[in-house]
Amino acid sequence: MPKLTLLLGRRTLQIYDIDQETIRVGREPGLDVVIDNPSVSRRHAELRKEGDGWVLEDLDSSNGTFLHGEKIEEPRTLEPGDEIGFGKFSLVFEKALGEATAPKSRSQPGMTMGEGTMHIKSHELSQLLEDSERQRRAHVIWESGGQRGTHYLSDEPVALLGRDALCDVRVPKAPKHHVLVVKRENGCEIRNLHWWTSMRVRGEKTKRALLRDGDVAEVGGLSVTFVDDLD
Repeated sequence: MPKLTLLLGRRTLQIYDIDQETIRVGREPGLDVVIDNPSVSRRHAELRKEGDGWVLEDLDSSNGTFLHGEKIEEPRTLEPGDEIGFGKFSLVFEKALGEATAPKSRSQPGMTMGEGTMHIKSHELSQLLEDSERQRRAHVIWESGGQRGTHYLSDEPVALLGRDALCDVRVPKAPKHHVLVVKRENGCEIRNLHWWTSMRVRGEKTKRALLRDGDVAEVGGLSVTFVDDLD
């Protein structure tokens, strides 16, 4: 059966095993997934089963519902691994086989549950928010040879990506020293060190470029996406 994992930043708060065909998410007590936070509307979003798949719809929420960082304007089909965003909170959708009739939940230690509502003590929430702020900093996402990884630039503002063991970020099926990324105040600079393969950024060939939030650099079979700090 499908499973929803509730996250605050990268911290898992709760896991729901879904066994009904409509799941409503919001701040209102009694909903299937309750997120008691002002950034979440009383009735924020709905996930429903349609045929063999699942669909996500925003319920005219105040702050919007996001799928992989993109605000949705109409119902969207969900795929396994999709991340649904509600402010600082997110739900990861994972599809499995089977069906049944009400979401069951498993809470993390130190948290209490009541009628599906998440209750967290104020000091615990403050700590979680602080942790999530540290974790959701500027980073690059690389994809190569069917594999994917993330490098946080707050940990290492200058990083070499490539196959060599001495690289800061090991990338399979890439040249030994492929690209260099450098965090700047206004974005992320990327330099192509692979002289016989060209790099493209925003559709143009270049040896070096300043990436803005969401920009993708492509070099051969490697793609690097820059995600800037969250406000």
